Amino acid sequence: MFTGTALDVGLVQSLLENAEIKAYVQYGGEGTFAPLDTIGGIPMNRISVSSEDFEKSKQVVDQYYEAMKE
Repeated sequence: MFTGTALDVGLVQSLLENAEIKAYVQYGGEGTFAPLDTIGGIPMNRISVSSEDFEKSKQVVDQYYEAMKE
């Protein structure tokens, strides 16, 4: 549902939890998929949410992107 740097993932996770959405974080760059789990050599980190919370979480992420543009 969201992929980014550790900083971005931490910020979005906090926003989701403030919206009472349980966020599951997977930090990349380690383990079996380490070579494939990167964006230009930077570890790729992911946030997942339950399917029930997907639409609400998408709104939170969209608001995050809008705020980053300003």
